[in-house]
Amino acid sequence: MGNMAPLDDFGFGTQIRKSPYFDATVRWGARAFSVYNHMYIPRDFGDPEQNFWNLVNDAILCDVAVERQVEITGPDAAKFTQMLTPRDLSNLSIGQCKYILITNADGGILNDPILLRSGENHFWISLADSDVLLWAQGVNVHLGMDVAIREPDVSPLQLQGPKSGEVMKALFGESIIDLRYYWMRELDLDGIPLVVSRTGWSSELGYELYLQDGSRGDELWEKIMAAGVPFGLVKVQKITD
Repeated sequence: MGNMAPLDDFGFGTQIRKSPYFDATVRWGARAFSVYNHMYIPRDFGDPEQNFWNLVNDAILCDVAVERQVEITGPDAAKFTQMLTPRDLSNLSIGQCKYILITNADGGILNDPILLRSGENHFWISLADSDVLLWAQGVNVHLGMDVAIREPDVSPLQLQGPKSGEVMKALFGESIIDLRYYWMRELDLDGIPLVVSRTGWSSELGYELYLQDGSRGDELWEKIMAAGVPFGLVKVQKITD
């Protein structure tokens, strides 16, 4: 949806979903949106050069709820998930994440998501922009494995930048610093259910916070911003591929 002028000129269709953080991003200065995984994603929070320096010097908060999850559960979940990617998942521990490629029958890349394993038979595929939910369901039509494949109520935020660790400590306490790179942890923030992973799109220190109750999105955004302002946290949106 290209560059958008004044807020009162926003026009959104009902066939494309809004993020649980949509209202918060508008309050905090979102000026333009585009579409990603059938959802609106903020694209413009102002000066992109300043956004870059905010990322490398302080911390930024990004609405990436468009990174929809494909949840795979059931007795064959591990075996089925391995069928979707050429990356060896045999050493993927519970609580660990991996960057994977999902390929089609000819080896073409359909998606390059993050895979999260929260249980023996419980996986999330945190998507880039393509309909992997439909692909996975179609693959299993032919495989016939004992799995459930669905999109859960999960909406990620990304907190990135060298001071993101300080913001996370303000939110969750000192123990969050023990979270290793590409590992995850189930937490709650004042009753808001989250999965937190030490992952992100930037090369800076960063975390992803996977909200598990879309009705709490506005509340979560404001709590993070309130905790982060002393550390220079500002809103920004990544330019998603």
